[in-house]
Amino acid sequence: MTIALAEVAGLNKHETEFLYDEIFTRRAYLPEALHLPEDPVVFDVGANIGMFTLFVRSERPGATVHSFEPVPQVYNLLRRNRERHAVAGLAHPYGLAEAEQEVEFTHYPGYSTMSTRSTLADTEAERAFVRGQVRTDHLPEAERMLDELLAFRFREEKVSCRLRPLSAVLDEHPVDRIDLLKIDVQRGEQEVLRGLAERHWPLVRQIAMEVHDSPDSNTAGRLRAVSDELERRGFSVLTEQEDRYAGSDRHSVFAVAEPCRG
Repeated sequence: MTIALAEVAGLNKHETEFLYDEIFTRRAYLPEALHLPEDPVVFDVGANIGMFTLFVRSERPGATVHSFEPVPQVYNLLRRNRERHAVAGLAHPYGLAEAEQEVEFTHYPGYSTMSTRSTLADTEAERAFVRGQVRTDHLPEAERMLDELLAFRFREEKVSCRLRPLSAVLDEHPVDRIDLLKIDVQRGEQEVLRGLAERHWPLVRQIAMEVHDSPDSNTAGRLRAVSDELERRGFSVLTEQEDRYAGSDRHSVFAVAEPCRG
């Protein structure tokens, strides 16, 4: 089945279009190294409005998808998109982390995909990242207009959000496998993995995640640390960085469980 951009409810038109291009057109979370079986069980962590959830539904109509989004106004759109396209599985109104907790999120209504818990937020870094994706030819007027736009897009709202360990979710909603664990949580990726108890790691067959690694921040060395951890757990690991993100702290990690692991 095909899901058109016009059939997706979004918070911001520019974000919705970007997400559709990234996920449906460029297939950023499902490269050739990964494969979805006919009736996969997928966990979409950092689901936002559910674009990847809908992509999975379009690729595999028999999929069961668990989608996680902690920011209430974004979660409402996620739930609406899931219901409109009859996605099997559950929408969870919380995020995933290493422990059960209520935390403050820094939410950007103008750029919701960059929202994260306040202890991990770096608004200036987010502005710089987006600025680096936009060509202005260093024209003063264009630079000024871009700065004004980014100031508006990255206005901050503080929101209280619930976070839970993945293993607590699996205890409540057992599955016999996770064919793909997708993680995109703006510097909280290691905390998501730490919330998966040893008894549940054998369920995970594939992982697609965004990893932040900046030599000038507390994420320095994270790409290697995450890769080493997954290899230690018996995964074959591939790391990539899209050309458009060259020089940024955004990296992709794709991991496939080796048949003999566990």
